[in-house]
Amino acid sequence: MKIPSKLILGLFFSILFASCDSGSLSDSDPMKPVDEVEVVGPVSVIKSGTLTPQSSTNTKGMIQIVSNEEGKFFVRLTDDFTTKFSTGTVTVYLSTSENLRLSSAGSFQLISIVGKSGEHFFPLASSPEAKFTHGIIWCGAAAIPFGFAPLD
Repeated sequence: MKIPSKLILGLFFSILFASCDSGSLSDSDPMKPVDEVEVVGPVSVIKSGTLTPQSSTNTKGMIQIVSNEEGKFFVRLTDDFTTKFSTGTVTVYLSTSENLRLSSAGSFQLISIVGKSGEHFFPLASSPEAKFTHGIIWCGAAAIPFGFAPLD
């Protein structure tokens, strides 16, 4: 019996996406990012980009590089950020291009995991290097992109 290739391909993608879709993390979930911080007060936007969805996801929102009044830097996901697979395996990166190249050292900076929709602030040690021109939303479990944003 010959199995249609479309059926095999459909099953493959269903399994692949399911590996990234285990629901949103609750506030008491141990996988919640420990590096996410609350930022109070005004922030200045240094760079900003609107997310373009990839891999048939509904990823939307913006990625921004911001600083606060104390001169500290953060990667911000805006309050309208969402992705179909917003779980502990979804990660945020800064990248030198819209394509994440994990095998190319120096072409990316891992920021954090993100476990739910909405606004997030992730602290940076300093202003990111100018070579990082894009923000990336990535599913680590499936090793596929969920979205990218050019940072202008």
